[in-house]
Amino acid sequence: MNNQQPQSPPVPPPGPQGAQTGRTSTPPVGFGPGSSPLAHVRPQPLSRVSTPSTPHGAGSTAGHSEGYSGAKSPFAGQPAPFRSSPSPAPMQGMQARPPARAHQPVAAQRVTSPLARSAVSPQPVGAPPAPVAASPAGAYGGVPRPMGSPTQQQYQRLQSPQLQQQQYPPPQQYQVHQQQQQQQYQAQQYPPSPNAGLQQGYGQQANYAEPSQMESPPPPLSQASAAAIPASSRRRLYSEQLASAYKSSQPPLQQQQQQAYSQAPQESQGSGGQGGFFVPGASQAPVTLTGMTGGSGMGGYPAPPVQQQRYPQPPQYPQQQHPQQSPYPQQQYPQQQHPQQQQVDGITQQFSQMGVGQSQQDYQTALLGGKPPITALDEAPPPIRLPPGSMCVPSPFAQCPASHKRSTLNAIPRSDKLLRKTKLPFGLVVTPFKSQGPGEAPLPVASDIVRCRRCRTYINPFVQFVEGGRRWKCNLCGLSNDVPMSFDYDSATQTQKDRWGRVDLNHSVVEIVAPIEYMVRPPMPPVYVFVIDVSYAAVQIGAPGAVARTVRAALDDIPNADGRTKVAFIAVDTALHYFQLRAGSAEPQQLVVSDLEEVFLPSPTDLLVNLLECREGILNLLERFENMFQSNHAVGNALCPAVQAVLRLLGGLGGKVVVFQASAPTVGEGRVEPRAEGKDLGTPRESELLRAQNGWYKNMAAECSRPQIAFDMVFLGQQPMGMETVSSLARYTGGSLFHYPTFMAARRPEAERLARELHQHLAAEIGLEAVLRIRASKGLRMAAYYGNFFLRSLDLLALPNVTPNHSYGVDLEIEETLTAPVVYFQTALLHTTAQGERRIRVSTLAVPTTENIHTVFHHADQVAIASLLAKKAVDRALEARLEDAREALQHKTLEIIAAFKTECTQASSGATTQLQIPHALRLLPLLTLASLKHTSLRAGNTVSVGTRIAAMNLVLTLPPEMGVQPYTVGRMFALHDMPPQAGYVDESGAVVLPPRLGLSAEALTPRGIYLLHTGIDTFLWFSRDANAAQCRSLLNEPDVGSIPNGVITFPDLGDAPEFELNQRVNAILRQLSSQSYNLWSPMTFICKEDGEPLIRLMLSQRLVEDMDPSAPSYQQFLGQMRDKINRGNF
Repeated sequence: MNNQQPQSPPVPPPGPQGAQTGRTSTPPVGFGPGSSPLAHVRPQPLSRVSTPSTPHGAGSTAGHSEGYSGAKSPFAGQPAPFRSSPSPAPMQGMQARPPARAHQPVAAQRVTSPLARSAVSPQPVGAPPAPVAASPAGAYGGVPRPMGSPTQQQYQRLQSPQLQQQQYPPPQQYQVHQQQQQQQYQAQQYPPSPNAGLQQGYGQQANYAEPSQMESPPPPLSQASAAAIPASSRRRLYSEQLASAYKSSQPPLQQQQQQAYSQAPQESQGSGGQGGFFVPGASQAPVTLTGMTGGSGMGGYPAPPVQQQRYPQPPQYPQQQHPQQSPYPQQQYPQQQHPQQQQVDGITQQFSQMGVGQSQQDYQTALLGGKPPITALDEAPPPIRLPPGSMCVPSPFAQCPASHKRSTLNAIPRSDKLLRKTKLPFGLVVTPFKSQGPGEAPLPVASDIVRCRRCRTYINPFVQFVEGGRRWKCNLCGLSNDVPMSFDYDSATQTQKDRWGRVDLNHSVVEIVAPIEYMVRPPMPPVYVFVIDVSYAAVQIGAPGAVARTVRAALDDIPNADGRTKVAFIAVDTALHYFQLRAGSAEPQQLVVSDLEEVFLPSPTDLLVNLLECREGILNLLERFENMFQSNHAVGNALCPAVQAVLRLLGGLGGKVVVFQASAPTVGEGRVEPRAEGKDLGTPRESELLRAQNGWYKNMAAECSRPQIAFDMVFLGQQPMGMETVSSLARYTGGSLFHYPTFMAARRPEAERLARELHQHLAAEIGLEAVLRIRASKGLRMAAYYGNFFLRSLDLLALPNVTPNHSYGVDLEIEETLTAPVVYFQTALLHTTAQGERRIRVSTLAVPTTENIHTVFHHADQVAIASLLAKKAVDRALEARLEDAREALQHKTLEIIAAFKTECTQASSGATTQLQIPHALRLLPLLTLASLKHTSLRAGNTVSVGTRIAAMNLVLTLPPEMGVQPYTVGRMFALHDMPPQAGYVDESGAVVLPPRLGLSAEALTPRGIYLLHTGIDTFLWFSRDANAAQCRSLLNEPDVGSIPNGVITFPDLGDAPEFELNQRVNAILRQLSSQSYNLWSPMTFICKEDGEPLIRLMLSQRLVEDMDPSAPSYQQFLGQMRDKINRGNF
């Protein structure tokens, strides 16, 4: 099952120093009856052979040889005829000798069994032990005779003086035959082949000479001619043909033997009859593989029974079909080659790196002068092409989906030097708790845990089973671990199990039920604490009533499968308002605490109550909540004491705290002073506005993460709320952040948006008390992390609550040269489900390595790169300055394009009029420009601090398939000219979307109606001359002038035929929302050609290909990059 070939030991030197016996590879085929065994005998005392640790009579595993010593041998004092010695492959640069003939000196040759060379085939790793032939007692010290060793009778014949002095003059008939064959041979051509021996399967370590030192090979013999040749001449002819096999393109050696000796007379069968050991002076057929595994045995002894493989072969699954014409070049993986072939391949690779003999034009894209192919964002990432045999079970689910884990490079450089030369970012974007969308099967669940003893990696589809399936080799550290008995036997039912059907060997993403050893306390129940701002600023916008209605509507959908969910409510103004709820009572009691110097709980037992037991009282409280604080005129917010009270309330349990904030905290240690941000927007001083005023909330977040308390922050209204400071609660506890700057409860679209998005968030299945760890293969290191979490140690991320579809960026570094053809990344998320079950979600990603810089560029994932660079830019903007983040993002894109020009194009130096980029990165400049124009990094004074903070949080937490598009790069469609099938369900159950348009005003026609979807917002653009019939079918308005400006809730006009366009657009909006996991409930902005300037400005800022005051257009951006690259001053 292992992909790598076992390395052979070095060639032992001649003489007594090289006579030790130890671990060795199985001798290869290549010698037969045509060469004398005496030509390979080296005198060596038998007593110098070491004794292995293998018990007597037991077969050795693959890659080991048997040794024998101990009892007195009958051949003591005589030269050992054969020994079990290593037979290594010739090292590169070392000249091997051709097989010697019988009259050459005996001591000058190495000891090798001709039977082992002709009949023993190499055993793969994990195969059953090689059988040991039985021998008479005392023949080899009282132990079984090793396979390939001579019998006592054969040994005596080998030592006869007459045999050593015998000469083999060619007979007259052979001379005539040789002249005829030479005439035929001169008329034929034998093209030289440096690696012909390896291609024909002569073994890994057969003695061979360099092609330049070989003589011309003799012609092949026919069956009739071979029958007329005596055995003595055939043996010499066999040696000559063996030496010429590596030079000529002859049939395989075993086939030549069968043709040459199939009709030869059997003059002597030796000691063992048919298939017996070869005896000089007697002719017999060569021993084939069938003679070793069955039949009459060998050497006069019965052959041992063949050991059947203990474990069944893995099932064969249909392989994933790739298109015949892939837009990415096929990656080639090195195979074991002849030494001279390796030199030729090395020269070929050097020429390919210089651009000789290759055509990369099909994989390059010219950027200037054309429109960006924006539809490429909907394509799958570059394929990950693994070498054959990388998976222990060829399952179609063995590779990790891109929605769970995505690498920026799908072909990783093997050295840090090559990585630095490409300038490409190397990292991962991980979504460890991705929710299963509609139509997706639930994740498979495993019941037992199997981990590596050294690196603690979980078993996965990329491990290898060795030693006959008794052990498995870790694919990250290479350690061999014992296979548990539960793999093949169920002790409970006392039945056999199929190990190849295990879910952890067939699926890269699995959930494992954790035992009690993975718990430090009993599983916590879902706990929700709602902290609601009821100050005067919140009452003015109707926040308390809207929040109460939202929570009441979502109360039945909060996870509570086992009835353990607990809830609590705290209202905040200048005091803390607790609500006491008792089981069986419908009347809640309000407890007001105005002394906030030392926070305490007035009733510790009745504040956090069971949701089912106190359901009636909770419903009554939420119904009265709006009227309860309608006349409140308290100006101030005691958020800091409320956070301390929550810590006391949940200190021994943990849970999720949802904070609804409409004003800045003004009471307690963490109070925030209002800032005048208007005059500093768009200036270098804006970066100071993004930094927290104090570190109290960050320290409190770190303290709350220990008892597993997480915060979700919901900011309502336009009042200064200190978001840059308070948002640390969500950032360092793994929570979420919501911002509704224009919220007014009286506005129906905004109230419905708040209700739908919070309902979706509260009803989501979350993970509790979680920790996340990412492991990688040897030579790789995690350098930095980006996202919402608390870093507990160097590689352990603490997540009190795991929000579905939150992603995390990881920077990777290459510490040492990668020698393996594939590297692996495994993510393990230990969490508690809402049902109280402790589970581990494991995802494993395999990525091949390469030494070719072209392969690295053409297998780069532009969406993952853009997502990781955006997360890094936001993190830098929060820690340093906005200008530094923008410059770093643009500089990295310039470096990538310049490196590709230098290393992979013919115009490696000098000025060029065009920008060439790999086909896989053809949208990277557009994605960079879109990030620069995004709300998180946009220059100018049009973005408030709160809006920028909220946008930065989304960039840090959104997965690539949502963060890049539609959030950064929106989708625009023409509604007036849709194909007939657009807006209807296809065969797969998905709604067909219209063709996607470029994000430029050039795509807007004078009579068109367009839809622009950015995830959180939807824009409907109506041209001045839009069709009146389409306006009526879409919004039930007679013409464009009758359509109201501003924000609306897109209507659902029913199934009437006259509203067909409305039905189709509603289906398209539902499909777009489902692709974003229904995270947002976007409002619809009506934007007309002569409509409100503010809404037109909002729309124009989403058209990233056009120029605006903050950034240039797409073509201008490319021109600036080309000039900087030509000058080399970036």
